[in-house]
Amino acid sequence: MEFNITARLDDLQKLIQKRKMTLDNIRGLYDRTIDGITINSTQLKNIAQHLNVTAAYVIDELGGEYDKSQSCVFGGLIRFDRLRHVQGEPAYFYRHLLKTTSDKNLLVLRTTPLFPSAEKAILNAGHKAREFVYILSGTVGVKWGSHPHLHNEVLNEGDSIFIEEWTPHCFYKLEPDSQILAIDYL
Repeated sequence: MEFNITARLDDLQKLIQKRKMTLDNIRGLYDRTIDGITINSTQLKNIAQHLNVTAAYVIDELGGEYDKSQSCVFGGLIRFDRLRHVQGEPAYFYRHLLKTTSDKNLLVLRTTPLFPSAEKAILNAGHKAREFVYILSGTVGVKWGSHPHLHNEVLNEGDSIFIEEWTPHCFYKLEPDSQILAIDYL
């Protein structure tokens, strides 16, 4: 999903100075405008990787204006919604809660699993983040591990599970409108 962030050039300079860099170090990763700068989603990802911080941290530090069709700002909280497909099928609807200034390695996601059953749920390859998952509403199934050590568990509202980094896993809904809160730590 493409989106644009507009911000002040001074805010970008302050951000990169914290990492002991100058604008020359990120040349081509932002576009100058009359009023400041514009950063698209690809540029945002590249800036975050270059600075070795999360995209959420960059967005928070820039404090810019956002395309309201792609994100919403309310009560100081910045949120991006994303529908993730796996093998062409809708798998998860994410709401990235990005305001995590206390720790740049923390990512909080409110997620709606869309896989309708354990049979249709596809394991991911795992990821670098350790993940704590809390069931906000409904009943959710979770598969984790790899063959021959594949586990399957049913979690109800209020239950939680911890998934170690690089552990393949997936979630699927057992009730309509089931939601989880995933707290990822890199």
